[in-house]
Amino acid sequence: MSLKSPDAHLIISCASLIQFPPNDRHEVVMVGKSNVGKSSLINALTERKNLAYVGSRPGKTRLANFFHITDSLMLVDVPGYGFANRSKQEQIAFGQLMDDYFNSRKLTALLLCVDSRRGLNSDDLLMIDLAKALKIRFAIILTKTDKLTLKELNLIKNSVQGYLVFTFSALKKNGVEEISEQILRWCEH
Repeated sequence: MSLKSPDAHLIISCASLIQFPPNDRHEVVMVGKSNVGKSSLINALTERKNLAYVGSRPGKTRLANFFHITDSLMLVDVPGYGFANRSKQEQIAFGQLMDDYFNSRKLTALLLCVDSRRGLNSDDLLMIDLAKALKIRFAIILTKTDKLTLKELNLIKNSVQGYLVFTFSALKKNGVEEISEQILRWCEH
């Protein structure tokens, strides 16, 4: 199964709640630290090389980007957390955007992208707690797995036991089918 859609496109990039599009379909949000590979995951899932902008430097996504995938599914790429080179004003605006997003949307699921070389950090754990508190189904996506040996990958997978976990490599496109299938399963229920 695939999320490949010839009609996939960016609906809108939003800096505030008032700009959010209608919440009238399944909505899956991608969250994670800056430069973790959220945009690359969206591109791989949709088989569209440039649907979501992939920057060479962390902190490029500064708005909530809403992507039409199908008439029944929207993917959302929100700014990554933990990027230190943001001004105090930008950090406050980011916090408000995230509060507004999670408090105003009915989400189908959340994909927490985690750099497999780094493992879960305190911000990731807060995001898991938020998902649980808001009763949002979620999965952990271990990204950049092509940069690990099999032994290192097994160690990181063991560290996140007890969660629904997928591995992903933008370079090798590993894990794309499994993640797509999970998103589609969530949309059926």
